[in-house]
Amino acid sequence: MSIAEFGRGDALVTDRSLFPPAAYIIGAPKCGTTALAQYLSDHPAISISRPKEPHYYSKDLGGLRRCSDDEEYRACFTPTPQTRMLMEASVWYLYSQTAIASILEARPDARFIVMLRDPVRMLASLHRQLLRALDEDEPDFEQAWNLSAERARGERIPPGCRAPSTLVYTKTAAFGEQLERLFSLVPRDRCLVLFQEEMQADTAKTYRRALDFLGLEDDGRSEFPRINEARRSRSRSLHYLIARGRPLREAFSRPVKRMLGRNSLGVMRKVDAWNTAKLGSIDISPDLARTITEHYAEDNRKLKELLRTGVHYADDPASPIRAGQTI
Repeated sequence: MSIAEFGRGDALVTDRSLFPPAAYIIGAPKCGTTALAQYLSDHPAISISRPKEPHYYSKDLGGLRRCSDDEEYRACFTPTPQTRMLMEASVWYLYSQTAIASILEARPDARFIVMLRDPVRMLASLHRQLLRALDEDEPDFEQAWNLSAERARGERIPPGCRAPSTLVYTKTAAFGEQLERLFSLVPRDRCLVLFQEEMQADTAKTYRRALDFLGLEDDGRSEFPRINEARRSRSRSLHYLIARGRPLREAFSRPVKRMLGRNSLGVMRKVDAWNTAKLGSIDISPDLARTITEHYAEDNRKLKELLRTGVHYADDPASPIRAGQTI
């Protein structure tokens, strides 16, 4: 099977205009990428990978990769007869040192959507997400921020962390540096930079900007429900079984699914729903907010120069982050 062939139902598609994907939402994490990917996935011309974040091309963040070869990567996509574009949304591609070059090698005409956010809010939300993903074990965000230097040296890394460099909070929000690397490889007319704050203010406008960038017609969508609200696990041990125990579960469930002729039993979805609860606000001290803002001040100046426009973040970054504010 060639790299251009993959499954569409029971048939094989050999359309090189579709695969490898022509468009990627490449990050940053906790900046609204899940919401935008969900909205775009409902467009009849777009088919987004499942999982949304295969991280196939981020080989320097190996523990995040959900696919180890082209065959597994192809299997993430299930286009319909109406599909005109495949997409995926691996949020660490922008941070990765190698992913963009690898994508361009496979798909030289690829287009990239970047979503950014105020670093203070992004990092606080990222820390909470990494805790839930079992990559982080320090529950206090300020302490985790202060561990960045040690973790950059490979110290104090949690045993279950899949990609230790994602815990270096003093680097993960260096959007100017990351965008500079992207622009050094990709013509700017094939890059769209969006801000989560702008999407919250006018989701429909942001959605249509993305469609226009992708060269797709407006489908007239007017409803944009909130997606990916912050959540926590009631039991960390149970969440570990759900998140990391798939090989063991599959060993027991595969014969049952085969006997019943089903792809899924739905048990883990119900267990995960029971084990999940909404989170309250994230309290960030004004001192920590100023520390983060000052740390990223030079990088933020670089970002403004790259975009040749002002970078506008909503609200005061020192104010508490309330549940439901993150998309």
